[in-house]
Amino acid sequence: MAKTRPPLRFTDNRGRVSIEAIGLPRAPLLDLYHRILTMRWRSFFAFATLYYVGIHAVFAALYQLDPVAIAGGDGSFESAYFFSVQTMMTIGYGTMSPATLYGHILVTAEAFFGLLTTAVLTGLVFAKFARPTANVLFSDKLCVHRQDGTPTLVFRMANARGNRMVEASLGVSVARTIVTQEGETFRRIIDLPLVRDHQPMFFVGWTALHRIDEKSPLFGVSPEQLAVEDAEILAILTGLDEDIGATLHARKAWGHDEIRWGERFVDVVYGSTTEGGVRVFDYARFHDTLPAPL
Repeated sequence: MAKTRPPLRFTDNRGRVSIEAIGLPRAPLLDLYHRILTMRWRSFFAFATLYYVGIHAVFAALYQLDPVAIAGGDGSFESAYFFSVQTMMTIGYGTMSPATLYGHILVTAEAFFGLLTTAVLTGLVFAKFARPTANVLFSDKLCVHRQDGTPTLVFRMANARGNRMVEASLGVSVARTIVTQEGETFRRIIDLPLVRDHQPMFFVGWTALHRIDEKSPLFGVSPEQLAVEDAEILAILTGLDEDIGATLHARKAWGHDEIRWGERFVDVVYGSTTEGGVRVFDYARFHDTLPAPL
């Protein structure tokens, strides 16, 4: 029977483990680059440190197979280890050098291997630094209140970086667990049309509005029904960073228990309150709400 990989754990939009996949064939090197690239910085540097320490330890042990392979050393493991470091890092202090054909072969192999591994890790570090990221602040809740006579689902976003995102587009959907007439259970993703899903320039704030009218998938749906269906609202924002010219994306998910029915967000923009008529955007009140008609 073929060996299988450990279970893969998939998280939902809010970071909770929701699916555990089993039965995949074991493939230790499958997508290794992506695994390393997506490591957190702390784990990445720990991996790189252990990797280099392990390589030098292996070569130090190989040098010791021939006690006279290194000229200038004392024959100890520590001496062979530090000679390995000097070789791989192309330092070459001159106090130690290969003394036999076996030593020269090992130095040649280690020099090539050291250049290769250093280039790979350098590329990984550069790739991690160069990955474009968006610093978008989403409201920690959604509100449903009456606006212009129609119940409206509302949330808001803010650019916490202080730059501009051009050609920003926003997609919102609801995930609901649906049982068909035949008894089959599906996790269905349904788009929620917005009053405005595109901004030519997103640089401070954006309030997203979905009208809950007869055309809305949420029309006539109660909070209790959303709880039974374990409903989630998912928002995905994409745009182009004006400074680096890279495509950015940000996403946020809210559970059914994070919808505030009969509440609205407080105003965070104050008009012309500073000298020169500059408007103020108050991040301190970004998540605050107050009662509103439903």
